[in-house]
Amino acid sequence: MNTAKDIFQRAEQAARKGNLEYSIELYLQGLTVNPKAADERQMLHRIEAQLVESNGANPAGGVGAKLKSAGKLANLKKLKLQKKWDEAVLEIENILKIQPHNTQLLFDLAELLENIEAPQSAIAILSDLTDIDKTHVESYRRLGSLWAGEGEPKRAIEAWEKLKMYRPEDKEAGKAIRDLSAATMVNAVEEKKSKTGDDSFRSMLKSEEASADLEQKAKVLRTDEDRVEAIRFKKEDLRADPTNSRLWRELGALYQDLGKWKHAKAAYKKALEVNPQDLFAIDRLGTLEESILDEGVAGLKKQISKLEEGAGSEDELAAAKAKLEEAEANAIEFKTGEHERKVLAHPTDYELKLIYGELLMQGESYDQAIEPFQKAVKDPKFKVRAQNNMGKCFQKKNVHAIAITQYQEALKGVADPDSDIAKEIRYNLATAAEDNGEYADALEQYQIIMATDIGFRDVSTRVDGLMQKKQTE
Repeated sequence: MNTAKDIFQRAEQAARKGNLEYSIELYLQGLTVNPKAADERQMLHRIEAQLVESNGANPAGGVGAKLKSAGKLANLKKLKLQKKWDEAVLEIENILKIQPHNTQLLFDLAELLENIEAPQSAIAILSDLTDIDKTHVESYRRLGSLWAGEGEPKRAIEAWEKLKMYRPEDKEAGKAIRDLSAATMVNAVEEKKSKTGDDSFRSMLKSEEASADLEQKAKVLRTDEDRVEAIRFKKEDLRADPTNSRLWRELGALYQDLGKWKHAKAAYKKALEVNPQDLFAIDRLGTLEESILDEGVAGLKKQISKLEEGAGSEDELAAAKAKLEEAEANAIEFKTGEHERKVLAHPTDYELKLIYGELLMQGESYDQAIEPFQKAVKDPKFKVRAQNNMGKCFQKKNVHAIAITQYQEALKGVADPDSDIAKEIRYNLATAAEDNGEYADALEQYQIIMATDIGFRDVSTRVDGLMQKKQTE
């Protein structure tokens, strides 16, 4: 009888030869024998995604995939109710074959893997899920709990920190980070005491002082005074553990909250010095630089506003405007490069592709912007926005026919025809039609907007202009 290891080896060989369908079947067989094989389960999903994409379909699924899986989904629900977890894992894998990036199914799979006592496999699946959708906060929540359960407090803290990035007000995350940080320090104190055998009265006093400090550290940071105090504690932690990149990151974040950019940058750079693979520190450093550039732009805009109110000469105003133009160009250039790096680091993150494309648009690189938008449409959450942006790019390139098609497709995805996004897309469609000489179509679209919002942009003026043009023809 073939062992799971033998089956997985054959599956790997089949994948190398390009026989993806056979490889998938073998991986599924192997996982039937050993459902706790985390690495192999991840590899299965990667090969499935490769096959789906090579067939021109969306790995995230869609209406078609949902219809094809209707029977299996019903059976999965039944197996869950019966608490037949092993069978449910096999069934959900069969459903994932045609939609391996379906985030809801992956989240459900992770839960099922927990039920069969395969926490490492659940962690692997949730990690893949957050690569696909970095904003999936519930995955970070589960990862935080799972890593803590596996005795990995540092990794647990990183998961909770990631959740806090997308949901800063999350109380559970804040408490978990404080508790895990405190527990980590207490464990370190206990470990040191066990090694030194120091149970003296002096040691007890030190432990009481440490407990008081821990209580202070657990405070929610509401004011700048709280942050200054937190910086003091963080520096004490770093003296005890100077190679901990997470602590350097946290110090940088505190300085950043205080607006002390140089100190924040130095802390983030130190995090990378002690751990060059710390992706969080790389991202934080980039985000900090963006904040510095944005602050510079905002300061120049404020200066120009004062000059326009009569606080300076025309020459001063012209010089300030020139500086603003340069500062905005520098900000766009940096952000574009930063997001290019992020897109390469997170190839399945469609939101990053969307933002990267929008930055390229701001830099008037319309040809380059179209490609990330064409990829971003694969994610239903970003499809409308990506299609609208593609329309803008083609319109800027004077390819009006394709621009019109993109706007029309984007409109189909808008649920509320009177929403702001619907009006924006319809307005863009009208301008593209007008640019293409299709005045009747343009007038019709402008009038639809005008019927619900006569004050929208210059729609009233455009309708008047086209009506006059129609009368003179």
